Amino acid sequence: MGYLLYHSIFNNKGWVNMYCKESIPFAPSLIESMRSLGYSFESAIADIIDNSISAKAKRIDIRFSIGEEPYIIILDNGIGMSANEIEEAMRYGCKNPLNKRDKNDLGRFGLGLKSASLSQCRKLVVISKKKNKISGFSWDLDFVIENGSWMLIGYSQEELEQFPEIGLLDNVKSGTYVLLQNFDRIEESTDNLQKTLMNHMDITIDHLSLVFHRFLEKKIKMYINNQEIEPKDPFLTSNKSTQVKRTQKVNVNGVTITVKPYILPHLTKLTNEDLVKVGNKERLRNEQGFYVYRNERLIIWGTWFRLERKDELSKLARVMVDIPSELDYMWNIDIKKSSANLPDIIKRNLYNCVLESVSSSEVVHTYRGRRSQRESIDYVWQRIELRDKCYEYKINRFLPQIRILEETLDRHQLKHLNDLLNQLEEQFPINALYIDAAKGKIKEEKNLVDTEKIYKELIEKIVYAKNNGMDYLGYADLFMKSEPYCNYREVVEKVREEINLWT
Repeated sequence: MGYLLYHSIFNNKGWVNMYCKESIPFAPSLIESMRSLGYSFESAIADIIDNSISAKAKRIDIRFSIGEEPYIIILDNGIGMSANEIEEAMRYGCKNPLNKRDKNDLGRFGLGLKSASLSQCRKLVVISKKKNKISGFSWDLDFVIENGSWMLIGYSQEELEQFPEIGLLDNVKSGTYVLLQNFDRIEESTDNLQKTLMNHMDITIDHLSLVFHRFLEKKIKMYINNQEIEPKDPFLTSNKSTQVKRTQKVNVNGVTITVKPYILPHLTKLTNEDLVKVGNKERLRNEQGFYVYRNERLIIWGTWFRLERKDELSKLARVMVDIPSELDYMWNIDIKKSSANLPDIIKRNLYNCVLESVSSSEVVHTYRGRRSQRESIDYVWQRIELRDKCYEYKINRFLPQIRILEETLDRHQLKHLNDLLNQLEEQFPINALYIDAAKGKIKEEKNLVDTEKIYKELIEKIVYAKNNGMDYLGYADLFMKSEPYCNYREVVEKVREEINLWT
């Protein structure tokens, strides 16, 4: 390689002659090193799909074959590529991350297709159909190492016909076929490649349904082995009990970031389908926080960016953050599009949002299933604020269940009752409860209670008051405004109808 004479202005010295020499990376070393960027299997598949979405695909088919020679195919019906366009797409660093991108472009570094694919396998084949012409090239790591250079393999029409399920391209007007073969790293890590790939497929379905849920909800159909991938909305917007807080707009360097907080319903108001979408009970606590989207593609989720710590009471808070690709540089989004850092410039704008979301989540936990405080409901447990801003919990002595006993018990019996209530309060297992809640080990049952049993129990207490000469109508009103009976509106109405018949 020769020298290139280049002229440049350098400070106050005027024109300075600079001698430059092109230094080309050694292909075998670099291409193997690029495999270690940290892609998980599912994130690699997601990165490949980014290209399909950028190509305006409306349908994406993923084919897992787990035979003796496993392979994976990602087929889309996007705009397709010519031979020259495939060559360019296969070139490492084909796009400058500093260049302005199309608003629908999910790529950034010009590395995703290659680095993601070859992180999992040794051979990547890209075949595309455009204007009824099919072209194809591949990166074969063994071929690169053997030749010691950046050598793409091109294929004739006859050779293209030999690839597995290539006939799938006949079903689309235009589109691209991506083939992954020779899963060396996975094979080295397991004694059952087929079983491991099946497990990867299950994880991939779960991952794609979340990462691309906004596309799956309105724009794109996605299938794995003919099984349609359903969107997994982490905010449960279809659940009527989900709270949608005020949307905020944050302007950064003339570009708008949209922030929208959501508060999930309490577990008692979630269906089994809802629980699957939010990561089930075990993952609910860990997946609270910000959900950052780049062009509607989920980048990172389940973090407060150290603005708040995760705890049990805040686990229902999730905040959608939409960032445009123009701000990639500020968020330090990595090649895998799986991590990002919160820019200091918007940290203070988001802090108030975090506080509001966390406090709203706490309210849902504290007052779940209860009527408004304005209705003067008597709760079983009272939360009492002390002078040092700490709290203690006491059994409500004004509950009608307790007051009715106070009217019928003698002095010695009352003492035993009070001693029992005091012991229950003093022995409240607060430390164990805190530890179990932090680990997400608290069993929260749904209110699947026999309402007929609740009705009979309430009637029995009111009859008891009536038979003992008490103001049973007054007690009836107190019972119907106290826990747990106040939580069953249909029971309360039925009891009122029954009492009206007595009078």
